Formats: sequence, C-alpha cells, structure tokens
Amino acid sequence: MRISVPGIPDPHVQRGFSLLEVLVVLAIIGIVTGTIGLGVGAARDARSLHDDAARLAQLFTVAHAQARRSGQPVAWQYDTAGYRFVQTVNNRLPFAGAAPRTQRVHAFDTTATLRPRAWSAERAVRVSVSPPGPALFHDEWVSGPRHVELHDGLHTVRLERAGDGHYRVLQ
Repeated sequence: MRISVPGIPDPHVQRGFSLLEVLVVLAIIGIVTGTIGLGVGAARDARSLHDDAARLAQLFTVAHAQARRSGQPVAWQYDTAGYRFVQTVNNRLPFAGAAPRTQRVHAFDTTATLRPRAWSAERAVRVSVSPPGPALFHDEWVSGPRHVELHDGLHTVRLERAGDGHYRVLQ
C-alpha cells in the first residue's frame, strides 16, 4: 500500500487536462462567441434601420414644412444607397401668355437639413412606398407618402403617416 506524505506530490497521480478535453472546451467557447457575435451584429443592423426610419420621419415633417412655406412641391428621391430631397421651382415670366413656364429642380446643399444622406444600414436598403409613385410633399395639409417600408434583407421597418400628417415608426 502506498502512503503519500502531505505536501509531496505522488508521481503516479495524473494532473492536468488531456488534449481532447482542451479541444472540446475550445470548441464550446468558439460556438458561444460566434453565436453572440452574430446576435450583436443583427441587433446593430436592426437598430441602424430603425434609426434611418426615425430620421426619415423627422425629415418628412421638415420637407412638408418647406413645401408649405415655399408653395413649391418637395420630392423625396431614394435608391439602395441613400436618399435626397429636391424641390421643383417654377420660373414664371412677368406676363401671362409670353411663353410657357419652365421648371427646374433644386437639390438642397450639403449643409441643409434636407441634404442628401446615405442609409446607415450596412446592407442595401430597399424602399417601398404606398401609394406607388413619386413621394411628393406639397402645400396641402396632409401630403407625402402614406406608408414607407424600409427593408435591408433581414429587417423591415415601416413608417406610417397618421391622420394629423405626422409619421410614426412601426416595427
């Protein structure tokens, strides 16, 4: 029978971990961190799309106010990379019948509130507008699109115009 002296290690007792145990623990850590990383990235993308929708709701109010103030319609133009607001300006001649009036499009400069902007989402953003057609804001009490849906491939955020003309963000 072996007797071990306290404080002196027994050379026949194994200490430590086998290579298989270390590999299993590393695999579990890798799976957990990968899952958390994907969840954080997806939450960030969803938040970016929601932030874009909230900003757009505020800019729609500004565009409507600009159209009412100037008496000229403001159009919202968009693509998968970003959006901008433009205003159609009528150049009227001093007397009627001299020549037809012409229209020119005025884009807001880069310091204006309605300046061109890129989507903050990392993926391309698809936009659907209801009713279909150009998104115009004019001097009527309620103008602009009724619904706007932003979709980045994974997440969808919807803007809806309320009865008072203001927009709210829906998930």
